[in-house]
Amino acid sequence: MKPNRAIEKYVPLVDFIAIMLGDNCEVVLHDLTNPEASIVAIRNGQLSGRRVGGPSTDLVLKVMQDKIYKDRDYIVNYKASGKFTTFRSSSYFIRDDQDEITGMLCVNINIEPYVKTKELLNSMAFISQDLAYGAEAMQDHAVEPPVKEQLHENVDDLFATLITEAVDTIGIITDRMKSDEKLDVIRHLLDKGFFQLKGAVKEVAKVLEISEPTVYRYLNKIKE
Repeated sequence: MKPNRAIEKYVPLVDFIAIMLGDNCEVVLHDLTNPEASIVAIRNGQLSGRRVGGPSTDLVLKVMQDKIYKDRDYIVNYKASGKFTTFRSSSYFIRDDQDEITGMLCVNINIEPYVKTKELLNSMAFISQDLAYGAEAMQDHAVEPPVKEQLHENVDDLFATLITEAVDTIGIITDRMKSDEKLDVIRHLLDKGFFQLKGAVKEVAKVLEISEPTVYRYLNKIKE
């Protein structure tokens, strides 16, 4: 799959970074003019199971939806979860002449071996923090990483994950949802950038058991 001209010059960087960092690092180039098949170059894709022609991620869609790229050039050191492993990831935003995002260069370092080593060392040097400080005190100091990402091999898996997450936020199975609850599902999906994918309206209409015109009506209502 040939990338558009704006990001074609970044293809050699994919090889350069992958060779420099080694087999434990996946490097991915996204062409965001086609988010449902945005991967145009990838090295060490065996780490996540992805390949050329694969879709964007939930984080990529969120970056596009919220225009996060407007006030920064990249995001670094966030957690990404793949089918086989966990990554420490960083993404560089590629813009066109109008300062709109057209691609992303992503570096995903497999941290699973280091996590297992850390767990082994912790078990060998175990001191109960619950007894020392109290469980509540430890919980108060817990910090949730601000950015997360899920890596999918195909767009159908991406659709399924985003829709399931949206439905779960409501806490009611779809065939028992009222119209305002279905509206909330669509609002959640809109916020996640879900509707930047081709076929998104059709997929959510099928799951919520409503017509595609109804989905468009809900979207217009939310945007108003």
